[in-house]
Amino acid sequence: LIQAVVGVRPVPGRVIEPELVEPAARTGRTGDAIAVRLVETQARGHIGRRVLHREAGGELTQDPVWQWSSAPDRYLDTALRVELAANAGVRLVDSADASTVGVTLLAWHLEPASAGNQLIGAVEVQVTSPDHSVRTDVVRAAEPVSSTLPGDLAAAAGRLLQRLASETLARVSRSR
Repeated sequence: LIQAVVGVRPVPGRVIEPELVEPAARTGRTGDAIAVRLVETQARGHIGRRVLHREAGGELTQDPVWQWSSAPDRYLDTALRVELAANAGVRLVDSADASTVGVTLLAWHLEPASAGNQLIGAVEVQVTSPDHSVRTDVVRAAEPVSSTLPGDLAAAAGRLLQRLASETLARVSRSR
């Protein structure tokens, strides 16, 4: 009722779906492929469906119009599973005596850069080996995006997710 009086109309929301990239086809599994169990893919509490922008002062703000069609950690989980299926050096198993992998999305936002905007992504990879030793790494990557939304944000998000998934599995392979 108040909106009609002041002439302000609500802005309809728009949804962006990342364009996930299929990894290059790999040859068959190697005999020494590391067996892993993916126990969880999650995100820090502030990463949800809204598209976030990092302001010059460092503050994260939500885009008033655009949002992801699902939370970014769900896309990351899908990208990890696709990359696992295509990776000859790592195989996904459901076994208690395999190394376990947990991945947490730490950062997922748009950030201004000298050459234009970029989508930033960072994940924490925690690998627990069967002897219960734990190794934690952080993988960070960025993809350039156009300055106007949605622009090429869906394609950039897909490329960034694939890079994060690929580098995550490289870190898992090195954790032997």
